[in-house]
Amino acid sequence: MPSLDGKIAVVTGASSGLGEAVGRALAASGAAVVGVARRFAEAAPAWRAGDVSCARLDVTDEAAVVRLFEAVPADIVVNCAGQGSFAPILEATVADLRAMLEVHVVGTFLCAREALRGMRARGRGGHIVNVSSIAAHRTFPASAGYSAAKEGMRGLTRVLVEEARPDVRVTGLYPGAIDTPIWDGREGFDRGAMMRPEELAPLVVEIVSRPAISVEELVVMPPRGAL
Repeated sequence: MPSLDGKIAVVTGASSGLGEAVGRALAASGAAVVGVARRFAEAAPAWRAGDVSCARLDVTDEAAVVRLFEAVPADIVVNCAGQGSFAPILEATVADLRAMLEVHVVGTFLCAREALRGMRARGRGGHIVNVSSIAAHRTFPASAGYSAAKEGMRGLTRVLVEEARPDVRVTGLYPGAIDTPIWDGREGFDRGAMMRPEELAPLVVEIVSRPAISVEELVVMPPRGAL
């Protein structure tokens, strides 16, 4: 596995699923990782090479996001925070739609903006990875709000790619189904055919470990297809 010795990483949505797996994989490669999520207890950000420290962060809270990135000189930021509610349009609620837009679009915007601001000020480059979904490319029933949020995230990421170059690399990652808690309580899906977070996390490490290569957009799918 590539070495990330000397690098400091922030991973959002780090309490479970892909975010948790990415945090562990980055730490295993030598990075000092600050994992943040709403589920974590309040704690001052701290970091140590080869380890994951945890702190509470609501990515939709602008003041809290600003404070985090002022405190943590991040070289790598992986935006994994997510939320999903699924229903046909005639049954979907505005509250659920707004909640998903807040996390996926506003939260990603805030974290990416503050990460880029800090990376530019320090002048040593950096890498931002925004984890979206195949739902930003393809349509699925009962997913209007989720697709809107993920497509909004994709648009944001594509602009960020252009504005951040050449010193800060930006990657939009668009995975198919990953076996995470977002599928809990949803019937009719074969979770055994889905990707595992621990299988996908090393790919994120590879992407951020190659400074001579800029992976701007990457779709990753289970062998059987999206779902």
